[in-house]
Amino acid sequence: MLQIIGSFFKTTAGRLRGNGHGALIRGSALLAAAEMGNRVTRILTAVVLARSLSTVDFGVMALILTTYELVRMLIHNGLGARIVQAGADELEDVCAAVHRINWIVGAAMCGVQIAVAWPMQYFFGAEVAPMLFVLGVVHLIYPAGLVRSCLALRENRLGFMAGMLFFQISLDNIATAALAVMGYGVWAAVLPKIAVAVLWVIITLNCVKPIRKVAYTAEKMRNVIAYGRSVLGAETLNTFRANADKLIVGKALGMEAFGIYSFATNTGSGIATGLAGALGQAFLPYLSKGRENSDLRARFMLTVSAMSLVIMPLVTLQVVLAPWYVPIVFGEKWTPAIPALMLMCLGTLSRPLVVATSQLLRAADAVDLEWRISKYNAILFVLAIIGGLPFGVEGVAGALAAVSIIPSMIFARAALSHATRDRSKTPSSTLAEAHA
Repeated sequence: MLQIIGSFFKTTAGRLRGNGHGALIRGSALLAAAEMGNRVTRILTAVVLARSLSTVDFGVMALILTTYELVRMLIHNGLGARIVQAGADELEDVCAAVHRINWIVGAAMCGVQIAVAWPMQYFFGAEVAPMLFVLGVVHLIYPAGLVRSCLALRENRLGFMAGMLFFQISLDNIATAALAVMGYGVWAAVLPKIAVAVLWVIITLNCVKPIRKVAYTAEKMRNVIAYGRSVLGAETLNTFRANADKLIVGKALGMEAFGIYSFATNTGSGIATGLAGALGQAFLPYLSKGRENSDLRARFMLTVSAMSLVIMPLVTLQVVLAPWYVPIVFGEKWTPAIPALMLMCLGTLSRPLVVATSQLLRAADAVDLEWRISKYNAILFVLAIIGGLPFGVEGVAGALAAVSIIPSMIFARAALSHATRDRSKTPSSTLAEAHA
């Protein structure tokens, strides 16, 4: 078995080197390293906040950041992917339309956050409105540099992307921890985000060359919005999947089970999920070029193999070492979470295939099928939770692991078939054929 795994890793690495993808390898490694660095600073910050804030203040901070992240969901609309996969003849028009839409979305997010600030404060009985007002400014800062950042990704400047990823998240984490120690309380989680946003925009604008500015057209804006609408729908369902299971388990099985399940989810799947997301950014331009070169299938298979090369060893180590490192690092009280944690880890083995499938469909301008697949995944997700609840936390974790691995293979087959075939058939018929 070890010989088979070793042979797989050696073959994949050899194919990447042999095909002249040295820059892609280096960029992917840098993105992976940046994500791991962010994970370390995030853990350290969590420890500092837990020790510096009272229980009430910690809950207020969580409420503020949760509201911010839910509002910020609108920015995950696929417009960046549209720039990456745009043809050279339409790039200027697409960038003009995306820049305009980014400002509209930013203003909308700021307005929504301000609108919900007082209702949130009244409903939860916590003083969160001032923080939400100030944090809403962040939504009006990032649009200034988003198009330039997407252009850097399009140009395969993965080293720059990795550096900005590490800078953006780690500086936020470190500044939050420092302000918490200095006694800023809940504001420690708010103020760094504004400073980081300003610095991110300044660096991006100075390091990425702009393209020629053209006037946006209504037709191009409609085209870009139609593309982004499906991606936004898929990302919304992904967010639902990332959070709804904890709420359902907590309501059905009680707060103790909620704590165990949340710990198992965050500890078991956090690393693999973060790495897969970071690596997915690296491979989107690579897959987009496959559409032009008619070798999309080969590039997709290599993408899955390369991402597995990074993620599979980490997941394997987590599963094998969980019975030892959990009680040592986190304490004996978390020992009951080990079985669920191990099952969560096994479920993340499908992440390379899931992320590669999403990026394949975005590169192939087939985001409608991504939206359909996300809907099917959401349905399976809910059914798995319901089916696993009678068997406790481990039952839910095992059911989710099963629906993460098996359907992802079916959906990947449908996506690959659709992306590499004549577009005369609809996405639904392609998916139906894959199930047949």
